[in-house]
Amino acid sequence: MSKIHNGRSAERSSVPGTRLPANLEALVTLACDRAIDPTLVRSAASGDLDAIEVVGRTLASEEGRLLESVVTTLARTNTRQDVLTGMKLPVLRIAAELAERNTLDAYRRLSVDPESQSSTSYHPDLVLVDRARRSAIIVDVKRSLGGYSGGGSLGKLQKRMEAAACVLPEILWCHHQRLAVESVGIAIIDGARTSADIDEGLWSLSRLDDLLGVSGAGSAAQSAIEAFRSIFRDRWLAAAPSTGEKAQIAAGPEKPHPPRSLEEQQPRRRGRPAKPRPSAAVKIGFFRPDAERVH
Repeated sequence: MSKIHNGRSAERSSVPGTRLPANLEALVTLACDRAIDPTLVRSAASGDLDAIEVVGRTLASEEGRLLESVVTTLARTNTRQDVLTGMKLPVLRIAAELAERNTLDAYRRLSVDPESQSSTSYHPDLVLVDRARRSAIIVDVKRSLGGYSGGGSLGKLQKRMEAAACVLPEILWCHHQRLAVESVGIAIIDGARTSADIDEGLWSLSRLDDLLGVSGAGSAAQSAIEAFRSIFRDRWLAAAPSTGEKAQIAAGPEKPHPPRSLEEQQPRRRGRPAKPRPSAAVKIGFFRPDAERVH
């Protein structure tokens, strides 16, 4: 039987670890290369609304991928644990019903046969296994939980993780070289979380040292995310039109005055002043927003 834990019971004691600035720098560089398209950034910086929307979506997605990669890289510096990625855990109907209808205490010592029929599955970002303690932690990494605030989405995610935890011990034993665990923890990393409280199973980056068992992991992850954002800010400012360019765009290029005709250059007759002639023909037609807008 295995115990399933949430919140503080998923805590890990810190062990000496080493920050990997070179590895993290490589991850940040890769994320920036994927996220920052110079042409698209220039269009967005010039005020193209479609480009702004695409850049925003891409940045959020790549920052989430970067955070997941950073957490995985840092976790692997702890030689006392196995770090498993790419796992597919079936969410069995019986386990899902147990998680939905009961509190965690009611079934924390239950494991379920993973060979049963399942129509859904859960893909954890990583699973940490401590062989010595015979324990495991299912980890889900989120850039932000802002999109999980309504409709009970966060609660549903936690229940799916709990249901998946019921089959993890059997899967580790059968498919991962007889890894034996008696305790399974649930942890969700919220990259936007500022509170250090973990009673609800939500972990801020500042608590990564405890979760991963790696000293300095929290500050390293925060530094990596800030480096990613800083590089984007620099490239955005470099792509944005300067104040002088904006003024020139707003005023438009200075047009040379057309040469005066011989008739206009002749001395004006005395008497009532002649009416000025229009300098150019007036264009009439359907309005088209082709002119470059200034933002």
